[in-house]
Amino acid sequence: MRRIFFILILAGLYPYVSFAQRPGVGLTLSGGGAKGLAHIGILQAIDSAGLKINYVTGTSMGSIVGALYAIGYSGDSIETMARKLDWNVLFSNQPVLTDISYEEKAEYNRYMIEVPFEYGKPKLTSGVISGEQLWLELAKMCWPVRDVKDFSKFNIPFKCIATDVATGEIVTLDHGEIVSCMRASMAIPSVFTAVRIGNRKLVDGGVVRNFPTITAKEMGAKIIIGSNVSNGLRPADELQTPIDILYQLGFYKDAQDFVEARKITDVYIHHELKGYGAASFGSVDSILEEGKRRGREMYPVFKRMADSLNALYPEAPLVADRLHPVPDVEVTSITIKGLVHSDEKFFRGRLGLEPGGCYSPDRIREAILNIYGTRFYKQITYHMNPLGYGRSELEIDVEETPLTYVKMGLHYNTFTNISAIVNITQRNFVVPNSRAFVTVAISENPRLRAEFFKYLGRKRNLGFGLGAYYENDPLNYYENFIKIQEYRSKYANVDAHMQFMLNRVMALGVGTRWEYFRIKPKLSPYVELDGNNKQYQSFFYYGLNTIDRKLYPTRGAQIQLEGGVVYGQNPDIRLKMLGEELPLDSVGFNFNDYQRLTLKMNYYFRLSRKSTLNVNGYAGFNFNYDLELLNDFMIGGVTDYSRNQIPFVGLYDGEINTSSVAALQLGWQYEAIRNLFIIPRVNAAVYDLNGKANPKYRYVTGYGITAGFASRLGPMEATLMYSDQAKYLKAYVNLGFHF
Repeated sequence: MRRIFFILILAGLYPYVSFAQRPGVGLTLSGGGAKGLAHIGILQAIDSAGLKINYVTGTSMGSIVGALYAIGYSGDSIETMARKLDWNVLFSNQPVLTDISYEEKAEYNRYMIEVPFEYGKPKLTSGVISGEQLWLELAKMCWPVRDVKDFSKFNIPFKCIATDVATGEIVTLDHGEIVSCMRASMAIPSVFTAVRIGNRKLVDGGVVRNFPTITAKEMGAKIIIGSNVSNGLRPADELQTPIDILYQLGFYKDAQDFVEARKITDVYIHHELKGYGAASFGSVDSILEEGKRRGREMYPVFKRMADSLNALYPEAPLVADRLHPVPDVEVTSITIKGLVHSDEKFFRGRLGLEPGGCYSPDRIREAILNIYGTRFYKQITYHMNPLGYGRSELEIDVEETPLTYVKMGLHYNTFTNISAIVNITQRNFVVPNSRAFVTVAISENPRLRAEFFKYLGRKRNLGFGLGAYYENDPLNYYENFIKIQEYRSKYANVDAHMQFMLNRVMALGVGTRWEYFRIKPKLSPYVELDGNNKQYQSFFYYGLNTIDRKLYPTRGAQIQLEGGVVYGQNPDIRLKMLGEELPLDSVGFNFNDYQRLTLKMNYYFRLSRKSTLNVNGYAGFNFNYDLELLNDFMIGGVTDYSRNQIPFVGLYDGEINTSSVAALQLGWQYEAIRNLFIIPRVNAAVYDLNGKANPKYRYVTGYGITAGFASRLGPMEATLMYSDQAKYLKAYVNLGFHF
């Protein structure tokens, strides 16, 4: 009977039929990863036709798009949101750098392998992506229905599908927390972590029911429109990513369900999205356009159906955007669940929300990220328990990060050769609310860095730190850009500092460090230094880091400013020539106190989707400094690797040593193909600004072009460069994140 009714409507024969009530129209949206964004074009066509949808069902990406439509967003509104979101970030296994707290940025995401340990054993998870960013974005979108726990009470009744990971059963989600249900429906096994709802652990519904028209029928739909972006089982040569393969595995069980699902679909819309896969989030714009094209093709069908139904069962005209403004909510209480190793005072202090305050979803999101950025927590989710009259309880669920991580990486560059880098990070080391790490570079040029940091203050935005550093590097001495002498240089320091974090991207601090220098020459016919010096330095510093990613940033700024006084020098230095010791005052050495200032600035301006302008500024000044080599600034090298280095394309590391320098570098970063970059650079510097050299000021210019690849190991770069003063072409290679 239902099919006869449907055929009559499409044929325009509604004057000859009569029914007691308007038949419900169900809309089903399939899963398909990135391809599921094509559903949006179908929603826009339905809105344009004025066709009222009575039931919505969806799986995986279809559950996200379908839920937003059921809540009350129009197809156009959903498209606007989809274009604004950075889907590659949302479906990444790493938070974006801007969400990481300032004190954690330097060590974040710079290792090839990171293995968590819990109680002395490696800890494996049910997936590699926890989806914090995705969860927070969905929570913001679903804010208008934060108090609605029964999905049949949405503007359009809604259900989505998940899979019980323990039994393989179909789980139909129609009540509870909508964000958790959406997130469960698209939890691709072994890619996204499973979601616990009640006593079940749930994963992607596409494993068992990727095209849930049967669910729409069970809800009461008499006419079913199905939008399917899945092509069923794909040939082996089309399976190119892990997500593609896992979707393929899911379709084995879904294939039987699809046979019946397809039969009961009255308007079946299949999207031919060849060339796109489940992981094609870099092609959002083109997928949306394909969906809109298909929507235009279906518009006449939707329009005729809408006109026929409206003639038989007159109703008020359809309003596409069905959302109403939602005010901020008064939070009466805040409950935190899931803390095991963490201090609740620390959590509340970083959260910064108080009972009795009125908050928007943006304010709650920022508060959550302020805690999440400390990296003490793997995932933080929240929901509101309504109390009526614009008041709710805020309930926060926390999954903590394992306390111990072992991290490893490899690095090679022209200056230091190859290094194996090992890091051990321990949270709550000795005392709660602390983080400690030790990093070692195993190499012919070994290095070590250790740090302990303890959060303090009511808002936990103050910290006390202890640090230690050691490096053992070659130190070449050049004259007129020709190497004339080789040294081994050892440097070590121990410091204590207090740091105030103004926000996630900015910090101020003061401290004192003890420093040790050791310089040892190889035999040469030139005047040489041999010995060591010890000194203290009290300093202040300012840091800003707003860059969007570690590898090849496209926007943001990074500033490091440090100034201080060097005092209490205790030298044991000898000046020799052909084995004969010379008096230090013969070269004007003086170990009096002096002042020191360093500044490093990196700015990134996005010019287009593929190109970025990079402006770097470097400055270093030793005032009243009458020494050489021991604490000089070393100009040269492509990477900012060494303690006193001023990077300069065109020169090798340390081709110029000086007590004062100011340099400017301009670069244009172009992404030729995905993750492959071409970067031409030009730079200039003036040095010896304190007048010790003759002439009073010197300058150097250089140029270079870099081919770089963003890999899991880190940047893989090869540079050809030239300096007008050195006057010969050089090659420089850097592989991986440096120490």
